[in-house]
Amino acid sequence: MDRKYVVMLLAVLSVAMSGTVGCIKKSEFVFDVTAYIIVFAAAFLLCLLIIIGLTINIAREKKIIMRQNLNLQSLHVQADKDIAEKKQMEKALDKQNNFLQAINHAANTLLNSNMETFEDDLYKSMRITAEAVAVDRVAIWKNRALGGELYCTQLYEWSKGEESLHGGKPAANAPSNEKLFGWEEILSDGNCINTLIRDIPQEQRNQLFKSDIVAILIVPVFIESRFWGMVSFVDCHNERIFTEEEITILRSCSLLFANAWLRNKMVQNIRDASIQLEVALEQATAASRAKGDFLSNMSHEMRTPMNAIIGMTVVGKKAKNIEEKNHALNKIWDASSHLLGVINDVLDMAKIEADKLELAPVEFSFEKMLQQLITVVNFRIDEKMQQFSVNIDSDVPAFLVGDDQRLAQVITNLLSNAVKFTPKGGKISLEASLADETDDGECELRIAVADNGIGIAPEQHEKLFGMFEQADSGTSREYGGTGLGLVISKRLIGLMGGKIWIESELGKGARFTFTVKVRRGAENSNLFSASGADIENVDKSLAASNKKFHGKTLLIVEDIEINREILIALLRDTGILIGCAENGKEALDMIEAAPDKYDIVFMDIQMPKMNGLEATRRIRALPAQQNTKLPIIAMTANVFKSDIEECLAVGMDDHIGKPLDIEKVLEKLHKYLGL
Repeated sequence: MDRKYVVMLLAVLSVAMSGTVGCIKKSEFVFDVTAYIIVFAAAFLLCLLIIIGLTINIAREKKIIMRQNLNLQSLHVQADKDIAEKKQMEKALDKQNNFLQAINHAANTLLNSNMETFEDDLYKSMRITAEAVAVDRVAIWKNRALGGELYCTQLYEWSKGEESLHGGKPAANAPSNEKLFGWEEILSDGNCINTLIRDIPQEQRNQLFKSDIVAILIVPVFIESRFWGMVSFVDCHNERIFTEEEITILRSCSLLFANAWLRNKMVQNIRDASIQLEVALEQATAASRAKGDFLSNMSHEMRTPMNAIIGMTVVGKKAKNIEEKNHALNKIWDASSHLLGVINDVLDMAKIEADKLELAPVEFSFEKMLQQLITVVNFRIDEKMQQFSVNIDSDVPAFLVGDDQRLAQVITNLLSNAVKFTPKGGKISLEASLADETDDGECELRIAVADNGIGIAPEQHEKLFGMFEQADSGTSREYGGTGLGLVISKRLIGLMGGKIWIESELGKGARFTFTVKVRRGAENSNLFSASGADIENVDKSLAASNKKFHGKTLLIVEDIEINREILIALLRDTGILIGCAENGKEALDMIEAAPDKYDIVFMDIQMPKMNGLEATRRIRALPAQQNTKLPIIAMTANVFKSDIEECLAVGMDDHIGKPLDIEKVLEKLHKYLGL
């Protein structure tokens, strides 16, 4: 109770008692009941009022105290709430800080990565990101256009508790509008897909639940404002909606993954391009070196026979007897034949580079073809006293349809190499067999040429068939040769549907085997069946039949005098009459003036005033009785198949290549004069 209220109460009681005492004194102790009651009542009322006032004051003070207590309690609650919010905020800040640190770690991992460790570093970064955001899978997808539709291909995937899948495995190669269930437009506008699986349509949900997905976030990735692809973040255990803060950071992560992949791809392309450039440079250097060696060898191969031709010509002029002259002429013939072979190799090489090497299939006697080419190389075998054997299986058809000249060229080249690289007294063999035959008569021949010569080291085998290369550069210096023979042979064999291979060791000889595809010829063919005696008899009969050219007239159309002189000299003993024209215009005038005078024409192609092609067109345009039966044979150094076809297209009947082979000249005369 307040002290002032106690004092007031004591004062009232004192006054009341004083008044009562005074009244008693005045009445000389006569009891005045009325006065006493009045005084006592006044005191009582006054005390009651004081008590009421005290009670009200006490209630007010209690209310104040209660309000103060409530305020204190409210302050405690607010303080507790503030502390909880502070702790929650601190926890959120710690989580965000940890998230940012994890992403920073992932970024540093990728930035410090190299080509050798890129995939491992990428998976590590994906794992760090997945753990930071508490997801079970992270996958990187790249868009690609196919057939006018947009497809998405999975480049990499990290899965919690599973082995990571990578290597460019496609997501069923499905269009993105099917795979992403209509989300393509949303993603291409730069918006994310952030959803619970239970909130999407049933069809999509069934598809996604095959992978046990509960919640998914798909973040689009744009490179230079182009919708490049996306990164998916999958939670397989908890239903969740990713927060804006998480999405913001994961956008940066997704862009980081894509840029890292692009950077690695670019570095890889640069390295691959650099390697390719280095390889190309090495190849170009090797090719340049090989061509330099080739030109050096070619110069040697051409100058050597030319030196022999020129030198033996001088020797022949100074010869005092027929034996010396014949010796010189034989050497000139050998050197000329070698030089012609070199030139033919160069021409064939030019055809290969121009992709104009073609075949001309005919029906031929296989045995006769072998006999003829053996005759060509036999004198070299005799010079080195080598042993030569030929074995032809009985199942090889007697007559075949194919390019006999090209087949002979391949075999001749292999035999020539065998002779060249086999020492004196060595052994050489030629074998032919039928490897296979189909029901329609297509045959696969297998032909092998073996020797016991110097051999070839295994590491040099591939170089044998390289353009302008030999197994060893020292080989050409020691044994000669252009290094083109096997290149040409391999190309010819390829054109004939076959292949060639070698079995050889250094110092143990070599065996070249090849296959070609030809067709079985007619068993009753009228073609000549060859044997050594038969060839000799045919040559003799051909020489004897030359006398039958008496009464026939040949017109030679050639602008170069020495070429006319050579042909006239070659045909001097045949009895044929010869007329000459120096160009196509002169030949046309001569035939037009005397259409019945000439029985056959040998026509050069490149001539002044009028070339052979135009002259032939004009002759064929003459009245029928002047040109119909007149055979015109092209006589030119242009020997490509396209050149021959051009000659035939203007009306020529046949073709002879320069330099002229007297046997072929006589063959054409017999064929077209009917003798």
